[in-house]
Amino acid sequence: MEVHERIKQRRLDMGLSVDRMISELKKLGVTVSRATYYRYESKDIDKIPISSLPPIATILQTTPEYLMGWDVDAEKAKETINFLPSHHYTMVPYSVSAGALSEIESISNLPQISVPDAMLGRYAGNKNILLMTVNGESMNRVIEHESIIAVKTDIELTDLHDGDIVVISNDGEYTVKRYYNDTMNERFIFRPDSSCPSFTDIIFSYENSENLKLIGRVVMYNVFL
Repeated sequence: MEVHERIKQRRLDMGLSVDRMISELKKLGVTVSRATYYRYESKDIDKIPISSLPPIATILQTTPEYLMGWDVDAEKAKETINFLPSHHYTMVPYSVSAGALSEIESISNLPQISVPDAMLGRYAGNKNILLMTVNGESMNRVIEHESIIAVKTDIELTDLHDGDIVVISNDGEYTVKRYYNDTMNERFIFRPDSSCPSFTDIIFSYENSENLKLIGRVVMYNVFL
């Protein structure tokens, strides 16, 4: 079976309606229309966004590996994932721009998702971890579009080193970039790391950085080979 067939069959096996799937996905920070979800279960869509597979697998009580066809037994995959040590983390249900600054509206009651400890390593269980999904190509040399990132939020500017990947906010707008402290010119530089030359630095002088807010340092991001 192909990916869309496995998703549909697993949903039917669990007795879940499409509307229930859409509702559960929204709780995990993934908003899709009924038309889009129906395409997930048909050949009308070329590929499902990579970032959508883990929450779909969570709802279907299996693993992304099973949905991709790498694990042939859904129930065995379910048993395996249930025994994995894991913690719950807050998931921002909006994509963070990795290109131009992208506004994220103020939200409360953020959803929680479970992540295996093995994925976060020494940061597993850290209460200051926030999960986000990157949207854009300005960091594509290291972080691909739709990658999930873990952001450690108890970080100050003085804790950072040149080259660190960070999430910043400026007047409620968020972006992912590399941090550099240009002490000679008294400015902070947030630089893209992209194969596309159209992306440019975002610069704040020391004296005009009052609207600059550091959300945190990126400590984990997923890479698909």
